[in-house]
Amino acid sequence: MTAYPRRLHAAVLAALLLVAPASCGRKTDPLTPASPRPEAVKDVQAVARDRVAFLSWPIPTRNIEGKDLSAADILGFRVYRAELERDRKKARYKQIAEIDLSNPAPAEVRDGRVFWSDRTLHLGQAYSYRIRAVSARDGLSQPSDEARVTPLLSLAAPKRIAAEGGDSQITLIWDQVTTRSDGSVYTGFVGYNVYRGTAPNREGSTPLNPEPLRTTVYKDTSVVNNMKYYYIVRAVDSPARPWNESLDSPEASGMSRDLTPPERPAGLTVVPGVNRIFMTWNENKERDLAGYHVYRSRKSGRDHERLTEKPVNRTTYSDDKVKAGISYFYVVTAVDLAGNESDFSKEQKAYAGKLR
Repeated sequence: MTAYPRRLHAAVLAALLLVAPASCGRKTDPLTPASPRPEAVKDVQAVARDRVAFLSWPIPTRNIEGKDLSAADILGFRVYRAELERDRKKARYKQIAEIDLSNPAPAEVRDGRVFWSDRTLHLGQAYSYRIRAVSARDGLSQPSDEARVTPLLSLAAPKRIAAEGGDSQITLIWDQVTTRSDGSVYTGFVGYNVYRGTAPNREGSTPLNPEPLRTTVYKDTSVVNNMKYYYIVRAVDSPARPWNESLDSPEASGMSRDLTPPERPAGLTVVPGVNRIFMTWNENKERDLAGYHVYRSRKSGRDHERLTEKPVNRTTYSDDKVKAGISYFYVVTAVDLAGNESDFSKEQKAYAGKLR
């Protein structure tokens, strides 16, 4: 090996020795952890009814960087309120509540939203609310946009509401409202809004009636039989929106039931046989049909006795408990799943033959 290659080889080895200690055990830069701060709470809804403000807002699902947060990341919320004054340009907010999602009462959480009410208001005073979310690792969101209310004296809440179920309908009845919430007599416009839910204290936010009702009776015909519904009623003192609604009436519940029987079967035909009588009839078309009952009598038009213990799900029947040479009179009924039974079909007469 010449001197030049030897010197080059030695230089390369020296360079490797210098680099090796510096690179040995070197780690990559650590990933920057996602920010614990949630995005600002959006869509804060607030409405005042009498001296109470009802607020709701969604639980944030992203942080300020737009990355997803899990349900466990949000620990709770802080509620801030300001009393608005005309001569004050900037509202002064004070924290009035802190909601712990592990035990949110008196707030409620359902369908990804928090529901909370402020019951310390003064009539005629304008209020503004802001919400901040609290996350794990002490993350605190920016304040939400303002949600403002001005509580006004409302009518008294309706009393003694009752719900009575019928066939595919539920009828509600309640007492007429004649006073305001402070007990003073009221003689102006009185209307009512009806709200419905399918679970206790879960009535929707939109009334069933498009305009305030002027009577204390409401018939709900948009129900499903055998399903329980829950109702509350609120009184309003004007037909114009936005309504100044009262607080909720007591809750009432009711269930409609199928009371409509099927059509009576048609086309009953009887065919005498040896020691038996066969019969057929046309099929009913009801979607909730459970089957048919067959009746027999020794006298025309009366005293029919049922032969079938349970409804039969076919349109034929054979009666083998007959005596040859004796006349029998048959009718058939249709039965639905609710147990409603139709009128008798047209009666047919037959007598059994005997084997010769």
